Amino acid sequence: MKKIQIGGGFFIKHLLPRIEDLLQTNYSLHSDLDINNEAAYIFKQHHSEVWMLTINEYLHFKSRDIKEFYWKKAGVFNEKAIIQDVIQEVQTSDVVVITDGEGKIKGYINSAVLVSKVFASYQYLEAYFKTMIDTMDGSVSIVDEAGKTVVWTQGAERIFSIPKEEIIGYKMEEFFPKDMLLNKVTMETGQSFRQKHHKPREDLFVMINSSPIFINDRIVGAVAAETDITSQVIMNQELMNASSKILQLQKEVSRLQLSHDSFQQIKGSSQLMKETISLSRKMSETSANILLLGETGVGKEVFAKAIHFYRGSSSPLIAVNCGAITSSLFESEFFGYEKGAFSGADVKGKKGKLELAHGGTLFLDEIGDLPLDMQVKLLRVLQDKTYYRVGGTKQLTAECRIIAATNKDLEAMVEANTFREDLYYRLNILSITIPPLRERKEDVMELLHQFIYEFSLLYHRTIKNVDPQLTSALIQYDWPGNVREMRNVIERLVLLSVEGTISIGALPPKLLQSTLLSTTYDDSLQDDLNDFEKNKIIEAIQTEKGNKQAAAKKLGISRATLYNKMKKLKIKL
Repeated sequence: MKKIQIGGGFFIKHLLPRIEDLLQTNYSLHSDLDINNEAAYIFKQHHSEVWMLTINEYLHFKSRDIKEFYWKKAGVFNEKAIIQDVIQEVQTSDVVVITDGEGKIKGYINSAVLVSKVFASYQYLEAYFKTMIDTMDGSVSIVDEAGKTVVWTQGAERIFSIPKEEIIGYKMEEFFPKDMLLNKVTMETGQSFRQKHHKPREDLFVMINSSPIFINDRIVGAVAAETDITSQVIMNQELMNASSKILQLQKEVSRLQLSHDSFQQIKGSSQLMKETISLSRKMSETSANILLLGETGVGKEVFAKAIHFYRGSSSPLIAVNCGAITSSLFESEFFGYEKGAFSGADVKGKKGKLELAHGGTLFLDEIGDLPLDMQVKLLRVLQDKTYYRVGGTKQLTAECRIIAATNKDLEAMVEANTFREDLYYRLNILSITIPPLRERKEDVMELLHQFIYEFSLLYHRTIKNVDPQLTSALIQYDWPGNVREMRNVIERLVLLSVEGTISIGALPPKLLQSTLLSTTYDDSLQDDLNDFEKNKIIEAIQTEKGNKQAAAKKLGISRATLYNKMKKLKIKL
């Protein structure tokens, strides 16, 4: 049983009394020469056992020889015992003696005082509980182990339109379909749910928290707290339809506009994404080399294209996957070759990527995968701005902007001597870190609408409804594969839609399993998550040398959110 620590000697009246609050000291020991006339009991201690007489019994028998069988055995507990043990003991012993660490008697608890105190605590508990239930606006319901409704708040009456007088004492399945009762699942499995979309009736959507009620590790009931979100679900469907129309109109307008903002194609209205796009726009106005950093799937190539076309450039954009070019083909691919330069070469010769990108942009994707020997050759071109075709004698000029991208930590690679430091600084004149999707969950719904519209047109499928549980699952999921993973998942959902409805059951098994795990609440899991979040915040603040604004930016949250989390997690820095 979880213990509640109370500071400063404060006693919460609706909880069971503490041993020290019940302890009485009006007793005398049989070994004492002088018996206290105010004593209620006389105790005789022999090793760990304690025997007792009431003071009246003692005085009555004192005039005679007190026989051993007159003494009654008392219950004995150490002062560190819990009150529940004492309650169990007084069922067989009227008096329980409490001893200190050395086994000496500190005082006693008798059953009459204990019952009185416990009943007083119960009265407070009942008063608090009844007033709380009558005061709250939210819907709270509790069923006992037989499935009968024992608590039904005014909020529940308002949401479900069932008066308390009609449902109290009756099984909920008499009012709701069995397969729609989440508290039934909680009762049967012991599983808790947090912020789960639920549909108790065909015309009603709620966000529900549900937990089992335990006594001595046995489930004796379940509590459910619901928030009516029917209007939000309807609004979401309307928003989905409106978003589809808006996206369609945006594409039509884009075709008609003479000038087009290349960053419009990048979806995301979160503050973090707005700042990233704003920084990218500024960098687009220069011809300096740009290094794009970010995890796999965040959209580095999309940003590279937006940067290149921002000024309405009709110049070429040539993309190279550095991880896919072998050392033997690097020079011919990058620099091109003259006719007859080597066996199997094109008789007309061939332009290299640098020459094809002349006057435009060369996009070096996965630059962190470029082998060291090829890094040297690329560095020479960036330094001298000149190169030769393989087999050629004419010096050519490299006139293009370089945009490089990687999902690797180049600084760590420089320290490990797996990436050239001089090349790193040549590429990293300007850098942009594209945030992962898990740090900008606000953008999930916008991306969802965008991808649904895109794939519904591609596959000629009309999507009318999206399961509310699905949207909640997509927001809860951490998206390790980022936007690319989400795009693939939405394509799957559109293809597996049934009669215009996308349901949560169509999610990939891995994502669905992760979502089901996240809806289950467990104290130890929550503690682990809190510890992880706390460590990340402390690490960010220490890295930024105590600068809270910089730490918040590093974490991808606002400064106000950072302070709220620090208060919640009791971080003092």
